[in-house]
Amino acid sequence: MLFSLALFLWRLYRHFSIMFSTDRLTVPEYVSRLQRGRSGSASDPKAVSPGISADVQAVLASSLPALRCAIRKLKSSHESSDSEETRGAIAEIFQLVEEAWVLPTVGRQVAEEFCNRIRLDGGLELLLQLQQLPVVEITYESAKLLEQILISENRDYIARLGLGVILNLTRQQEDAQLARSVSGILEHMFKHTEETSVHLITNGALDALLFWCRGTDPTVLRHCAVALANCAMYGGHRCQRWMIEKQAAEWLFPLAFSKEDELIRFHACLAVTVLAANKEIEKEVVKSGTLELVEPFIASLDPDDFARNLLDSTDSMQGRTASDLQQLLPLLDGTRLEGKCIAAFYLCVESSIKSRQRNTKIFQEIGAVQSLKRIVMYSSNGTACSLAKRALSMMGEEVPKRILSSVPNWKSCEVQTWLQQVGFSAYCDRFQELQVDGDLLLNVTDQDLSADLGMTAGLTRKRFLRDLRVLKTYANYSTCDPNNMADWLADVDPRLRQYTYGLVQSGVDLNNVQHLTDQQLQHDCHIVNGVHRAKILSFSRKPSKPCHTDAQPAGPDVFISYRRTTGSQLASLLKVHLQVRGYSVFIDVEKLEAGKFEDKLIQSVQRAKNFILVLSANALDKCMGDTAMKDWVHKEIVTALAGKKNIVPVTDNFMWPDPMSLPEDMRAILNFNGIKWSHEYQEATIEKILRFLKGQQDQMDAKDASKGQKKETK
Repeated sequence: MLFSLALFLWRLYRHFSIMFSTDRLTVPEYVSRLQRGRSGSASDPKAVSPGISADVQAVLASSLPALRCAIRKLKSSHESSDSEETRGAIAEIFQLVEEAWVLPTVGRQVAEEFCNRIRLDGGLELLLQLQQLPVVEITYESAKLLEQILISENRDYIARLGLGVILNLTRQQEDAQLARSVSGILEHMFKHTEETSVHLITNGALDALLFWCRGTDPTVLRHCAVALANCAMYGGHRCQRWMIEKQAAEWLFPLAFSKEDELIRFHACLAVTVLAANKEIEKEVVKSGTLELVEPFIASLDPDDFARNLLDSTDSMQGRTASDLQQLLPLLDGTRLEGKCIAAFYLCVESSIKSRQRNTKIFQEIGAVQSLKRIVMYSSNGTACSLAKRALSMMGEEVPKRILSSVPNWKSCEVQTWLQQVGFSAYCDRFQELQVDGDLLLNVTDQDLSADLGMTAGLTRKRFLRDLRVLKTYANYSTCDPNNMADWLADVDPRLRQYTYGLVQSGVDLNNVQHLTDQQLQHDCHIVNGVHRAKILSFSRKPSKPCHTDAQPAGPDVFISYRRTTGSQLASLLKVHLQVRGYSVFIDVEKLEAGKFEDKLIQSVQRAKNFILVLSANALDKCMGDTAMKDWVHKEIVTALAGKKNIVPVTDNFMWPDPMSLPEDMRAILNFNGIKWSHEYQEATIEKILRFLKGQQDQMDAKDASKGQKKETK
């Protein structure tokens, strides 16, 4: 009875929050009440009830009859071809499903039962039929409902019987309203199976997502970012390779660079980080420049604030399932810093959500706890380490102490501390009795463990040696490695850093490494793995690159100058459009160290062949009266003018100022031909920019420029 009353009050709240919400869809009035009402949601975390099975049954008993009634109404209205009744039935089902998703604690279970019931009662099959009708309003609304009910079983159904319908919808790329739902459907379907992802990509679904990445609709961009992340995480290596071939890493840049929506940025960063974890395509991902955005962005976020944003989102308020979270472990245990940072952050956010649901045991079950402890113990990166500590604390787990990295200099007491933290306390006395210090620990073999240290169980020894390999990989060898063999090995393969101590003890340095033999690596340096020996020998035989200390690296083809507050979105789009056409582009991504920022930026302008100036709304306002040249856009323009660069202004909602309002040293910028950006016709606009970059300007534009009048090409 009490739970039924709570449900009634929740529905009453939802009714009024949606009624007065300003975030409404442009669909008929009786459907607009289905909008999620994100802007009307409370900002505080939702209350949590115990969420036992009886509670779920109570909700289902009171709500399932209404759902089944709405499904019957949908069937009858479709059979009678009554469009208005059909839309009304879709609206009723949507609202019931949405209310279920946002119920505290039990929402996931209740919503999944609703979604299953829709399929079992024939509603899912009917929705697929409705999307093939000529009535566009029904197509829009049925697609929006379908997006809301794609739980695992329903994804199975769509993959078997409805994928063709979805793919037909993706071909209507220019329909902005349909894109809001279809991109959401693809978000779900790309996490179905590798086979489904392959089928989607080969039939144009990835092309549609990348096309929509050029847009400005936050809902579509959010779906695109999550869909690309899901494709990277669940699609397997073949889909990852296709993503690179279709330049998805480049098109993720505008999403990761966006200042509008943290969820968009986060999932774009997650997608590119997952791609970079694939060694086969890592170099191509790094070349895209998108990976540089990940660590600074993650470092700028607060996990609790991010979790609150998710709790206010119908799509994410229940958090992720165990299988979803398990996909993060390869990033957490991988070699790339970006992967460790974003995975630790994600687990930190999820631990905040799961602690409200009293379900933190999920992290121990998927094996995330030990990986987080390893980061705390060994990582030298402050962002990854602090996030891992925070996640462990919120999970209620013990936070280990950071291990001193100078392992070769450890005393036996420090070895004892390490044994306790990696779970081998039972052997502390024996290690102490034999006075095992850092030097001996780094030289311990399987035979030593068995014969001298009392580890009789073979699996126990394997587990110990696995932890020892991790320690060797992260150890600091600076006190015994004057030639920095550790970094040389890491350049071959980060995993090979574990052999540093063996090589150094054997007298190997950068001067004689090229003369090593396979036998010496095996017997003198104790590298048992033959593949690892072959990698080291192959790398040592490569001719060293000549060092030209006086030679300046080649400058970028294009430097893009922009005002952060209004021009970052267009600047990032221009970067990608030019980059996929073979141009090298410099765009400031806020990663430079503070002391080197000014020099690096000015040098990049000086070395660039072309200078694109993004003139967005109020882009030059801060330049007015800036006689001390403190504004960065002002500095960049003056540097470009002094260097006689090929300057191409690109305008977007920009009003040209009075020349006398600008400092004299930059007024000449007003005499350059400009191109007006068209978001609807991006390809045509880019072609004009390319002609300007190649110096092939229209004669008419040149004639107008000679009169000293500013003219924008339409």
